[in-house]
Amino acid sequence: MHHAWGIARGGTDIDLALSLAGFMPLFGRGATRVPAHHYVEAAMVQDLPRQRDFRQHRYDGVPDPFEARLRALQEAGNTARLYRAVERSKIALSDAPRHAEALDFIEAGLGTDIADAALVAAAGPYLDELEALLREVVADIGHVPGVVFLTGGMSRAGYVRERVMACFPGARLVQGDPSFGVVRGLALAAA
Repeated sequence: MHHAWGIARGGTDIDLALSLAGFMPLFGRGATRVPAHHYVEAAMVQDLPRQRDFRQHRYDGVPDPFEARLRALQEAGNTARLYRAVERSKIALSDAPRHAEALDFIEAGLGTDIADAALVAAAGPYLDELEALLREVVADIGHVPGVVFLTGGMSRAGYVRERVMACFPGARLVQGDPSFGVVRGLALAAA
């Protein structure tokens, strides 16, 4: 009998949540009357219509220092720079308790210092969905698998590995090379 399970989400959802929680307060999220969706538009660099919408907003009269920061974020390339800072933070916080990121391209001396707890909180909804899926796998196959093959960038994160181990107690975790993950995973499964 063949089963397929999956979640069509992953790292980018966590990037968005981390951006909103750890970076966007520096731009007035939660402290101004700027609509919440503006911050989502700014954070979603892969979504070109949303990026265009964000660049067209006017922030006249938003209290200091947020007006100047939002205008700086609207300048060409700066949402992409912010996204790279978020991604670097996500990767660093997978291994370290804290991470500082300078945002001098927005304002001299501006930066963020994020604790790993903020990343785990940002990842919470994704991890809950992952856990529900893994429990469904165990129920469907009727036992805990002997080996679990982890691949992809997210699989290196300690909080992801911990959740997998909690769902598959006693299973051996095999870490795949993220770039060849799918091919090697299929080869290992076939062997």
